[in-house]
Amino acid sequence: MNIKIERFIPTLILTIILMINISYGLETRSLNHDGTRVIMVIINRIDFNDLEKMPYTKELIGRSSIALMNTRASGKNSEFKSYATLGWGTRAEASHTTSLFYEIDGDVGSTYERRTGKGIPENGIINLDINRLIIQNLEGEYGSIPGILGQMLDENGYKTALIGKGDTIDIQLTQAGLIVMDSDGYIHSGDISDRLIEKDNARPFGLKTDYKLLLDKFEEEYLNSNLIVIETGDTMRLERYRENLRPKMYEKHKIDILEEIDEFIYSIVKNLDKKNDKLIIATPYPSTEAANRGSRLTPLIIYEGNDKGQVLYSKTTRREGIVGNVDVAPTILSYFNLTTNKMTGRVLQSVSQQGNLNYIHNLNKRVTNTSAQRYRVLYSFAVYQIITSVLALALIIFKNRVPVRWYKYISLALIGNMVVPLTLLLIPLFGVTNIVTTYLLLLAITMAIISAIYLVSKGDSLSVILYAMFLLVFGLLFDIVSGQNLIKNSLLGYDPILGARYYGIGNEYMGILIGAVLMLTAALMEKHYVNKYLSIMFYGLVAVIIGFPGLGANVGGLITAVFSFLFVTVRLLGKKIDFRGLVYIGLAVVFVVGVMALVDLFIVENKSHLAGAISQIISNGPVVMYQIITRKISMNLRIIGVTIWSKVLLSAVVVLGILFYKPIGWFRRISMKYPKLALGWSGIIVACVIGFVANDSGTVAAATSIIFLTSTMLYLIIEDLN
Repeated sequence: MNIKIERFIPTLILTIILMINISYGLETRSLNHDGTRVIMVIINRIDFNDLEKMPYTKELIGRSSIALMNTRASGKNSEFKSYATLGWGTRAEASHTTSLFYEIDGDVGSTYERRTGKGIPENGIINLDINRLIIQNLEGEYGSIPGILGQMLDENGYKTALIGKGDTIDIQLTQAGLIVMDSDGYIHSGDISDRLIEKDNARPFGLKTDYKLLLDKFEEEYLNSNLIVIETGDTMRLERYRENLRPKMYEKHKIDILEEIDEFIYSIVKNLDKKNDKLIIATPYPSTEAANRGSRLTPLIIYEGNDKGQVLYSKTTRREGIVGNVDVAPTILSYFNLTTNKMTGRVLQSVSQQGNLNYIHNLNKRVTNTSAQRYRVLYSFAVYQIITSVLALALIIFKNRVPVRWYKYISLALIGNMVVPLTLLLIPLFGVTNIVTTYLLLLAITMAIISAIYLVSKGDSLSVILYAMFLLVFGLLFDIVSGQNLIKNSLLGYDPILGARYYGIGNEYMGILIGAVLMLTAALMEKHYVNKYLSIMFYGLVAVIIGFPGLGANVGGLITAVFSFLFVTVRLLGKKIDFRGLVYIGLAVVFVVGVMALVDLFIVENKSHLAGAISQIISNGPVVMYQIITRKISMNLRIIGVTIWSKVLLSAVVVLGILFYKPIGWFRRISMKYPKLALGWSGIIVACVIGFVANDSGTVAAATSIIFLTSTMLYLIIEDLN
């Protein structure tokens, strides 16, 4: 008997040791060996003003890296798409029905297997409509890969969890699962049960999040999961209930909700390991109120245990304090030392900024004001273009019936067409935020520039064009090479809220630059100030600046510039352009774009969207090229129907068409009088055609280029009449 006991005791000890090791091994497998955790707290439909009402969170912001986040997704925006984009690193497609998640039980498991043919674990959370979600994105504009973040984490042994939801009494809202799911729609663990929502008749829909239970669930998942996404839910419910509330009650509910979320965040931070844990506080979609006042950029906060405040910087935007929602997923991957070229977003970096919250407020105010003023001012400029062109044409046709004094007025108005783009480039220097002040500055600066040009040119019509083009071209080139500080804030620049472009030269100023360069070189040659070879060299320099990844970074603009500049170059050299010549020009364009692509991929540190597109093509195949082409076509079709620039382009075509036939001989006469200008005009026509085809907002590029064809031609004809 004693022998048996002596044998049993070592066996028991060995068994205990093995059990401890297995238990420890399970824990270290479920929580990666380096202990890295990322906790993302979702507070949807709020802004930085709301966060300032949360005492602890405001203090935490002072120790975090923060930014304004663009929430644009694929196609028409929605909060479901924005949630998906946060998790997949590429502008995504999603809908309410494809954003529903369920805790796995027998029925859910059977339904999933019936729909997908795949078995799933007995525990966890699943998206039953993963098939439709995949199809939505295959048919979408950007070809986003559903669940890529969760998939990469899963493949590398990391665990994911989802806690919380935003359900109301009549709708299920579990779209936070889109962020953390894998490619099968599966999340390892979490809790999205009704237990997390308690009844409270004083709250919107009579419901509120049970933050005590939410915290308990977080503490459970904290030991076993590497990426935990927590949906607080109440701000989402408040926004959906808003139409039932008086403004004072809406504010009261919001203050109560924010106070509870503030306490919850405090409790979360207390549990964090400052060495290994990262806390992300994100707002996937703006509130209705913020959107109505144009403030569509939402808060993004990343706390990494710092003691000082910073702002976030992204190579997607190349702007301190403004990032894209596509940047969040690759940043999360970077915390686990993972990378992928299947996302278009870039890893976020932190930049020191004293008073980071004040910096963000000032930045948001400037961006919002620019966005709010942009449509009205550009609409006014476009209408002005149309009116001046039509009046000038009428003056030419009915020249014998119009008083002589009107010739001067129309001439000045046409010069204004050429000068206003320069004025809009300079206005950001004055830091204007009021729309009335903007209009007054626009008028005053334009008149001052016109007066200076007239004074220097002594009334010579060709010199007027030359000086106007010189100021505009070199103003734009200087700003591009010095960091686009004026273009970024100009009303003719780009809007970071729309998110079509964040850096380089946008299509508005790209079209303007190409048209102005062609007119400048033509006027210089007409005046015999330069020979054709210097003009050709200048064309090459401008094309490089437009397309270089570290400067203009406009691929469509590069194609447009090279094609139109080569077209004019061939004609300057006395060669006729036939079909074979056009083919050679096309091959030259392909060569130049290829060189820029190689520079972008292997030389330039800050990769542009050209390198990103090539990486996507290499990774996902030729289907990416098809998606890019179809996206550009669909974008152009949408823009034609809504933008005032399409009216500018159409009116210019009509004016030039009428001018070609009536009065008979004027078109030919002015071209023969100014043969070098005529070459520039032909180059602008080519630029309009190529620009329209090669850019996703080609209508805009073509319309801004053609300004310099109609305005200079009409101006010279009227000056001849005068």
